[in-house]
Amino acid sequence: MIHAPDDQSAVRLVQQAFPGGTVQHVWELGGGISANMLAVAVRLMDGRSQTVIVRTHSQPAVAEKEYRLLQILHGQGVKTPAPYLLDRLTGSLVLDYLPGEMNFAPADLNNYLRQMAAQLAHLHRRDVSQYDPFLPQAGAACVEVGRERPSPNPNFPQEHQMRQTLAAYELPPAANKPTLLHGDFWPGNCLWLAGELTAVIDWEDAMLGDPLIDLAQSRSEIAWIFGPEAVEVFTGHYRQQISLDYQPLEFQQLPYRDLCAALRQIRLVGADLAGFAGYFGGYGRTDITPATIRQNLNTFIDNALAELTD
Repeated sequence: MIHAPDDQSAVRLVQQAFPGGTVQHVWELGGGISANMLAVAVRLMDGRSQTVIVRTHSQPAVAEKEYRLLQILHGQGVKTPAPYLLDRLTGSLVLDYLPGEMNFAPADLNNYLRQMAAQLAHLHRRDVSQYDPFLPQAGAACVEVGRERPSPNPNFPQEHQMRQTLAAYELPPAANKPTLLHGDFWPGNCLWLAGELTAVIDWEDAMLGDPLIDLAQSRSEIAWIFGPEAVEVFTGHYRQQISLDYQPLEFQQLPYRDLCAALRQIRLVGADLAGFAGYFGGYGRTDITPATIRQNLNTFIDNALAELTD
Protein backbone atom coordinates (compact mmCIF):
# COMPACT_ATOMS: atom_id res chain seq x y z
CA MET A 1 0.00 0.00 0.00
CA ILE A 2 1.27 3.48 -0.89
CA HIS A 3 1.20 5.91 2.02
CA ALA A 4 0.69 9.20 0.23
CA PRO A 5 2.42 12.21 1.74
CA ASP A 6 0.19 15.08 2.75
CA ASP A 7 0.73 18.60 1.45
CA GLN A 8 2.83 19.52 4.48
CA SER A 9 5.19 16.59 3.96
CA ALA A 10 5.52 17.43 0.26
CA VAL A 11 6.36 21.03 1.15
CA ARG A 12 9.05 19.83 3.56
CA LEU A 13 10.65 17.61 0.93
CA VAL A 14 10.64 20.34 -1.73
CA GLN A 15 12.17 22.82 0.69
CA GLN A 16 14.91 20.28 1.37
CA ALA A 17 15.53 19.97 -2.34
CA PHE A 18 15.48 23.76 -2.91
CA PRO A 19 16.71 25.53 0.24
CA GLY A 20 15.30 29.03 0.49
CA GLY A 21 12.56 28.31 -2.04
CA THR A 22 8.96 29.26 -1.39
CA VAL A 23 6.25 26.71 -2.11
CA GLN A 24 3.29 28.36 -3.83
CA HIS A 25 0.89 25.54 -4.64
CA VAL A 26 0.48 21.79 -4.15
CA TRP A 27 -1.93 19.60 -6.11
CA GLU A 28 -2.51 15.92 -6.74
CA LEU A 29 -1.62 14.32 -10.06
CA GLY A 30 -3.85 11.57 -11.38
CA GLY A 31 -2.82 8.50 -13.30
CA GLY A 32 -0.36 7.11 -10.76
CA ILE A 33 -0.75 3.35 -10.28
CA SER A 34 2.56 2.20 -8.86
CA ALA A 35 3.27 5.43 -6.98
CA ASN A 36 1.44 8.41 -5.53
CA MET A 37 2.29 11.76 -7.11
CA LEU A 38 1.88 15.37 -5.99
CA ALA A 39 2.87 18.39 -8.06
CA VAL A 40 4.45 21.33 -6.27
CA ALA A 41 5.02 24.82 -7.65
CA VAL A 42 7.99 26.55 -5.99
CA ARG A 43 9.63 29.95 -6.38
CA LEU A 44 13.40 29.60 -6.15
CA MET A 45 15.75 32.00 -4.38
CA ASP A 46 16.82 33.54 -7.68
CA GLY A 47 13.21 34.41 -8.51
CA ARG A 48 12.61 31.65 -11.04
CA SER A 49 9.50 29.50 -10.78
CA GLN A 50 9.69 25.73 -11.07
CA THR A 51 7.25 22.85 -10.81
CA VAL A 52 8.37 19.51 -9.40
CA ILE A 53 6.79 16.16 -8.57
CA VAL A 54 6.87 14.43 -5.21
CA ARG A 55 6.61 10.75 -6.14
CA THR A 56 6.13 8.23 -3.34
CA HIS A 57 6.59 4.47 -3.68
CA SER A 58 5.18 1.79 -1.42
CA GLN A 59 8.69 0.42 -0.94
CA PRO A 60 11.58 2.78 -0.11
CA ALA A 61 14.07 0.43 -1.80
CA VAL A 62 12.23 0.90 -5.12
CA ALA A 63 12.40 4.67 -4.71
CA GLU A 64 16.13 4.50 -4.11
CA LYS A 65 16.65 2.32 -7.18
CA GLU A 66 14.69 4.73 -9.36
CA TYR A 67 16.52 7.74 -7.94
CA ARG A 68 19.96 6.27 -8.61
CA LEU A 69 18.96 5.25 -12.11
CA LEU A 70 17.55 8.68 -12.99
CA GLN A 71 20.73 10.33 -11.72
CA ILE A 72 22.69 8.43 -14.35
CA LEU A 73 20.19 8.53 -17.21
CA HIS A 74 19.41 12.21 -17.03
CA GLY A 75 22.99 13.05 -17.93
CA GLN A 76 23.09 10.63 -20.86
CA GLY A 77 20.48 12.08 -23.18
CA VAL A 78 17.69 9.71 -22.17
CA LYS A 79 14.47 11.70 -21.83
CA THR A 80 13.88 11.36 -18.11
CA PRO A 81 12.96 13.80 -15.34
CA ALA A 82 15.87 15.18 -13.34
CA PRO A 83 15.99 13.79 -9.76
CA TYR A 84 16.52 16.37 -7.01
CA LEU A 85 16.00 14.54 -3.74
CA LEU A 86 15.54 11.06 -2.28
CA ASP A 87 13.84 10.63 1.09
CA ARG A 88 14.61 7.06 2.13
CA LEU A 89 12.32 7.17 5.15
CA THR A 90 9.12 7.80 3.16
CA GLY A 91 10.21 6.30 -0.17
CA SER A 92 9.70 9.68 -1.83
CA LEU A 93 11.50 11.33 -4.73
CA VAL A 94 11.48 14.96 -5.77
CA LEU A 95 11.65 15.02 -9.58
CA ASP A 96 11.48 17.63 -12.30
CA TYR A 97 8.01 18.16 -13.74
CA LEU A 98 8.40 17.73 -17.49
CA PRO A 99 5.92 19.15 -19.99
CA GLY A 100 3.72 16.76 -21.90
CA GLU A 101 0.99 14.20 -21.43
CA MET A 102 0.11 10.68 -22.47
CA ASN A 103 -1.07 10.45 -26.06
CA PHE A 104 -2.95 7.41 -27.35
CA ALA A 105 -4.30 9.14 -30.46
CA PRO A 106 -1.30 10.64 -32.30
CA ALA A 107 -1.91 12.69 -35.43
CA ASP A 108 1.09 11.05 -37.12
CA LEU A 109 1.32 7.43 -35.96
CA ASN A 110 4.46 6.65 -37.96
CA ASN A 111 6.36 9.57 -36.42
CA TYR A 112 5.04 8.61 -32.98
CA LEU A 113 6.27 5.03 -33.34
CA ARG A 114 9.58 6.19 -34.80
CA GLN A 115 10.28 8.40 -31.78
CA MET A 116 9.32 5.67 -29.33
CA ALA A 117 11.56 3.16 -31.11
CA ALA A 118 14.47 5.61 -31.21
CA GLN A 119 14.20 6.26 -27.47
CA LEU A 120 14.02 2.54 -26.67
CA ALA A 121 17.06 1.84 -28.85
CA HIS A 122 18.91 4.76 -27.23
CA LEU A 123 18.16 3.23 -23.83
CA HIS A 124 19.41 -0.19 -24.94
CA ARG A 125 22.73 1.26 -26.02
CA ARG A 126 23.68 2.38 -22.49
CA ASP A 127 26.79 1.01 -20.79
CA VAL A 128 25.34 -1.44 -18.26
CA SER A 129 28.41 -1.37 -15.99
CA GLN A 130 27.00 1.75 -14.32
CA TYR A 131 23.78 -0.02 -13.31
CA ASP A 132 25.05 -3.48 -12.46
CA PRO A 133 25.59 -2.81 -8.73
CA PHE A 134 21.95 -1.94 -7.99
CA LEU A 135 19.67 -3.22 -10.78
CA PRO A 136 18.38 -6.81 -10.79
CA GLN A 137 19.07 -9.22 -13.61
CA ALA A 138 16.10 -10.41 -15.66
CA GLY A 139 15.84 -14.19 -15.82
CA ALA A 140 16.28 -15.89 -19.16
CA ALA A 141 13.10 -17.98 -18.99
CA CYS A 142 9.59 -16.52 -19.11
CA VAL A 143 8.48 -15.76 -15.55
CA GLU A 144 4.81 -15.64 -16.62
CA VAL A 145 4.77 -19.41 -17.16
CA GLY A 146 5.31 -19.97 -13.46
CA ARG A 147 2.62 -17.54 -12.31
CA GLU A 148 -0.39 -19.37 -10.94
CA ARG A 149 -3.67 -18.50 -12.67
CA PRO A 150 -6.98 -19.42 -11.00
CA SER A 151 -8.66 -19.95 -14.38
CA PRO A 152 -7.93 -19.27 -18.05
CA ASN A 153 -9.00 -15.92 -19.48
CA PRO A 154 -12.02 -16.63 -21.72
CA ASN A 155 -11.09 -13.77 -24.04
CA PHE A 156 -7.84 -15.45 -25.06
CA PRO A 157 -8.41 -19.15 -25.81
CA GLN A 158 -4.77 -19.74 -26.73
CA GLU A 159 -3.55 -19.12 -23.17
CA HIS A 160 -3.14 -22.82 -22.34
CA GLN A 161 -1.34 -23.48 -25.62
CA MET A 162 0.92 -20.48 -24.99
CA ARG A 163 1.93 -21.82 -21.58
CA GLN A 164 2.57 -25.29 -22.95
CA THR A 165 4.61 -23.95 -25.86
CA LEU A 166 6.75 -21.70 -23.67
CA ALA A 167 7.31 -24.41 -21.05
CA ALA A 168 8.41 -26.93 -23.71
CA TYR A 169 10.60 -24.51 -25.64
CA GLU A 170 14.31 -25.13 -25.23
CA LEU A 171 15.63 -21.62 -24.76
CA PRO A 172 19.16 -21.46 -26.21
CA PRO A 173 21.94 -19.51 -24.50
CA ALA A 174 21.46 -15.75 -24.70
CA ALA A 175 22.70 -14.40 -28.01
CA ASN A 176 22.44 -10.74 -27.00
CA LYS A 177 24.50 -9.05 -24.33
CA PRO A 178 22.50 -7.67 -21.40
CA THR A 179 21.28 -4.10 -21.72
CA LEU A 180 19.42 -1.66 -19.52
CA LEU A 181 15.70 -2.45 -19.68
CA HIS A 182 12.96 -0.01 -18.76
CA GLY A 183 10.70 -2.91 -17.79
CA ASP A 184 7.41 -1.21 -18.76
CA PHE A 185 8.07 0.73 -21.96
CA TRP A 186 4.62 1.39 -23.41
CA PRO A 187 2.70 4.45 -24.68
CA GLY A 188 1.31 5.10 -21.18
CA ASN A 189 4.84 5.76 -19.88
CA CYS A 190 5.71 8.26 -22.63
CA LEU A 191 4.85 11.96 -22.45
CA TRP A 192 4.26 14.06 -25.56
CA LEU A 193 4.05 17.75 -26.39
CA ALA A 194 3.30 19.14 -29.86
CA GLY A 195 4.11 15.80 -31.48
CA GLU A 196 7.45 15.39 -29.71
CA LEU A 197 8.35 12.77 -27.11
CA THR A 198 9.33 14.78 -24.03
CA ALA A 199 9.84 12.14 -21.36
CA VAL A 200 9.89 8.46 -20.49
CA ILE A 201 8.60 7.97 -16.95
CA ASP A 202 8.05 5.27 -14.29
CA TRP A 203 11.39 3.49 -14.05
CA GLU A 204 10.72 1.36 -10.98
CA ASP A 205 10.70 -1.88 -13.03
CA ALA A 206 14.11 -1.26 -14.60
CA MET A 207 16.47 -4.23 -14.80
CA LEU A 208 19.29 -5.68 -16.87
CA GLY A 209 18.67 -8.30 -19.52
CA ASP A 210 18.10 -9.21 -23.15
CA PRO A 211 16.78 -6.14 -25.04
CA LEU A 212 14.21 -8.38 -26.71
CA ILE A 213 12.36 -8.51 -23.36
CA ASP A 214 11.69 -4.77 -23.55
CA LEU A 215 11.02 -4.86 -27.28
CA ALA A 216 8.46 -7.66 -26.99
CA GLN A 217 6.64 -5.94 -24.15
CA SER A 218 6.39 -2.75 -26.21
CA ARG A 219 5.19 -4.75 -29.21
CA SER A 220 2.43 -6.44 -27.21
CA GLU A 221 1.15 -3.09 -25.92
CA ILE A 222 1.28 -1.45 -29.35
CA ALA A 223 -0.54 -4.46 -30.80
CA TRP A 224 -3.77 -4.03 -28.90
CA ILE A 225 -3.68 -0.20 -28.86
CA PHE A 226 -2.78 0.44 -32.51
CA GLY A 227 -3.07 -2.90 -34.31
CA PRO A 228 -0.72 -5.43 -35.95
CA GLU A 229 0.53 -3.12 -38.70
CA ALA A 230 1.77 -0.63 -36.09
CA VAL A 231 3.72 -3.44 -34.41
CA GLU A 232 5.72 -4.03 -37.58
CA VAL A 233 6.29 -0.31 -38.17
CA PHE A 234 7.58 0.14 -34.61
CA THR A 235 9.81 -2.93 -34.88
CA GLY A 236 11.23 -1.76 -38.21
CA HIS A 237 12.15 1.59 -36.71
CA TYR A 238 13.72 -0.12 -33.71
CA ARG A 239 15.80 -2.45 -35.88
CA GLN A 240 17.06 0.53 -37.85
CA GLN A 241 17.90 2.57 -34.78
CA ILE A 242 19.55 -0.19 -32.74
CA SER A 243 21.88 -1.07 -35.62
CA LEU A 244 23.40 2.41 -35.77
CA ASP A 245 26.03 1.93 -33.07
CA TYR A 246 25.24 -1.37 -31.39
CA GLN A 247 26.49 -4.84 -32.11
CA PRO A 248 23.98 -6.70 -34.32
CA LEU A 249 21.04 -8.04 -32.34
CA GLU A 250 19.86 -11.62 -32.70
CA PHE A 251 16.06 -11.56 -33.15
CA GLN A 252 15.49 -15.33 -33.34
CA GLN A 253 14.03 -15.44 -29.81
CA LEU A 254 11.61 -12.56 -30.38
CA PRO A 255 8.54 -14.86 -30.84
CA TYR A 256 9.33 -16.46 -27.47
CA ARG A 257 9.54 -13.02 -25.86
CA ASP A 258 6.36 -11.95 -27.65
CA LEU A 259 4.41 -14.86 -26.16
CA CYS A 260 5.75 -14.11 -22.71
CA ALA A 261 4.78 -10.44 -23.08
CA ALA A 262 1.31 -11.47 -24.30
CA LEU A 263 0.82 -13.66 -21.21
CA ARG A 264 1.65 -10.65 -19.08
CA GLN A 265 -0.91 -8.61 -21.01
CA ILE A 266 -3.58 -11.27 -20.48
CA ARG A 267 -2.87 -11.24 -16.74
CA LEU A 268 -2.99 -7.45 -16.48
CA VAL A 269 -6.05 -6.97 -18.69
CA GLY A 270 -8.04 -9.60 -16.82
CA ALA A 271 -11.58 -10.56 -17.76
CA ASP A 272 -13.06 -7.04 -17.58
CA LEU A 273 -12.17 -5.89 -21.08
CA ALA A 274 -14.92 -3.28 -21.03
CA GLY A 275 -13.45 -1.59 -17.98
CA PHE A 276 -9.99 -1.77 -19.46
CA ALA A 277 -11.11 -0.30 -22.78
CA GLY A 278 -13.10 2.43 -21.04
CA TYR A 279 -9.93 3.99 -19.63
CA PHE A 280 -8.89 5.10 -23.12
CA GLY A 281 -12.14 6.86 -23.93
CA GLY A 282 -10.87 9.87 -22.00
CA TYR A 283 -7.92 10.05 -24.38
CA GLY A 284 -10.04 10.14 -27.53
CA ARG A 285 -9.84 6.39 -28.22
CA THR A 286 -13.47 5.33 -28.14
CA ASP A 287 -12.52 2.94 -30.95
CA ILE A 288 -10.67 0.77 -28.41
CA THR A 289 -13.32 -1.76 -27.39
CA PRO A 290 -13.37 -5.25 -25.88
CA ALA A 291 -13.69 -6.60 -29.43
CA THR A 292 -10.65 -4.72 -30.77
CA ILE A 293 -8.54 -5.71 -27.76
CA ARG A 294 -9.45 -9.36 -28.28
CA GLN A 295 -8.86 -9.22 -32.01
CA ASN A 296 -5.56 -7.36 -31.93
CA LEU A 297 -4.01 -9.25 -29.05
CA ASN A 298 -5.17 -12.62 -30.39
CA THR A 299 -3.63 -11.77 -33.77
CA PHE A 300 -0.37 -10.90 -32.02
CA ILE A 301 -0.49 -14.21 -30.14
CA ASP A 302 -1.32 -16.24 -33.25
CA ASN A 303 1.62 -14.69 -35.13
CA ALA A 304 4.05 -15.45 -32.29
CA LEU A 305 2.80 -19.04 -31.93
CA ALA A 306 3.13 -19.63 -35.66
CA GLU A 307 6.69 -18.29 -35.72
CA LEU A 308 7.79 -20.17 -32.61
CA THR A 309 6.36 -23.53 -33.68
CA ASP A 310 7.27 -23.18 -37.36
